[in-house]
Amino acid sequence: MVQLADIERVAPGVESLSIEEHEALQRFTLLWTLFEAQMLGSNASVKKISEKVESIDPEIINGGWFTEHLDYFSNRYIDGGNTNHRFDNLHLRNNDNLDLVCAVLTGENVVPAYQLIGCLIIVYRFRNNFFHGIKWAYGLQDQLENFSHSASLLRKFLEKVPNGI
Repeated sequence: MVQLADIERVAPGVESLSIEEHEALQRFTLLWTLFEAQMLGSNASVKKISEKVESIDPEIINGGWFTEHLDYFSNRYIDGGNTNHRFDNLHLRNNDNLDLVCAVLTGENVVPAYQLIGCLIIVYRFRNNFFHGIKWAYGLQDQLENFSHSASLLRKFLEKVPNGI
C-alpha cells in the first residue's frame, strides 16, 4: 500500500486509490513529461502536437500501433454516433480542434495521422485536466483506463518516433 496520509489531508480520496491507479498515474506523469520535453520542446499545445505528428514519416504512423487506444477512446466518448457526457468532461477548448477529435472518434476521419493527432489531443486534455485540477473535482474516479491507455500510447509514440524530427 502506498502511504499518502500526509497528502490525504489536502487531497481527500488519494489514499483510497488502488495500487493500479497509483501506478497508472505515475506512468502517465513520467511519460507525459518525457513526451512534452522530447517531442514538443517542453511547451505542449494542440498546434505543436499536430505539427509534430504531421512531420513524422507516414510509414511510422501506419501499422496500427495505436488502434487499441483509438478504439478505447471511441468506445468511451461516442454513443450512437454522437459524443456523450464523458466527452464533454474532457473540456476541450476552442483551440483544441474539436471537429477533428469528433471526426476521428466517430470514424468520419480515417487518416492515420489525424487519428493519432485526435488521440494525442485527448491525452493532452487528460494532462491538462489532471495537472490543473479538474480531475480532482471527482476524486480521480473512473480514470484507471484513461491513464493506462494514455501512458501506453505515449510510450509507444516515444518508442516509434525518432527524437528530434
